Amino acid sequence: MNTSTKVVGGILLGTVVGTISGLLLAPTSGKKMRQKLSSKSQDLSRELADNANESLKEAKKIYNKVLDSTARKGKSSIDNLTESISVQ
Repeated sequence: MNTSTKVVGGILLGTVVGTISGLLLAPTSGKKMRQKLSSKSQDLSRELADNANESLKEAKKIYNKVLDSTARKGKSSIDNLTESISVQ
């Protein structure tokens, strides 16, 4: 697992633990607590979706770089092979 994944995971875990702790220790009524839980869970869901989208974008960039590099190496190998065959 790379460093950025660990950082994002740590931030998300800290957010969840902090939110739950704050909600459970706060002196509020049951109805208000349910509303807060619902609101916080929606916020967390949006944050998770945003982070997942960012991670997916980064993974796509890396995949495309590797694919381009492999294609260039393959083309170079084919060109070298073609050249060595035509010389003889």
